[in-house]
Amino acid sequence: MSNYTLKEGQGSLFKNNRKQTAQHPDYFGNLLVNGKEMRLGAWVIEGKNGKFFSLQLSEIQKTNESQAESTDDLPF
Repeated sequence: MSNYTLKEGQGSLFKNNRKQTAQHPDYFGNLLVNGKEMRLGAWVIEGKNGKFFSLQLSEIQKTNESQAESTDDLPF
C-alpha cells in the first residue's frame, strides 16, 4: 500500500472492476473537502454531445465494527 495522503481539495478515482448493476459507479474514490474525507462516485454517461461523467459526492459510511467502537465511549 502506498503512503499517499489526501490534501485539501484533492482526491483520486479508480476504475470499479466489481460493478454489478447500473447503480454502481464506473469509477470511485475519495477526496478531502473542508478537512473531511468524502466518497466520490462517477458514472460514464453517453449524451447527445458525447460522453461525460456524472458525479455523486457522499459521506463515507462507517462499518458496523467502527460504529460499535464509537459507542464504547458513551457514558451511559
